[in-house]
Amino acid sequence: MKTAARTMMRTMMIGIGVSIAALAMSPTMSAAHQNHHSSSNTGSPLVLALNDDQFAGKWKQFKGELKKKWGNFTDDDLLYIEGSRDKLNGKIQERYGDRRDEVKKWIDDWFEQNKTRNMK
Repeated sequence: MKTAARTMMRTMMIGIGVSIAALAMSPTMSAAHQNHHSSSNTGSPLVLALNDDQFAGKWKQFKGELKKKWGNFTDDDLLYIEGSRDKLNGKIQERYGDRRDEVKKWIDDWFEQNKTRNMK
């Protein structure tokens, strides 16, 4: 059973890595260019400028502020998410479907404001 769990975990990690690589390699417009052409960011995916390890490392500090600002997240949600961006995105959709872009922008802003020198 442990081998199956490890295999599943490796498969998930590879999938996450491929997804991140695809996002990083996709042609995107700069924020200034995007704002020039559109007055709304609705529907545009927000991508955190952190890798998964950095996101997980900031999780403990971040989750308290997340729950304070966005009260629909439960303690069980935060335990389930536990530093996973994919799980966070799923819970954002579940709890804030119509406001998900607003939540994602707040998250992106929070991580931008709380960067450390070691994080690029």
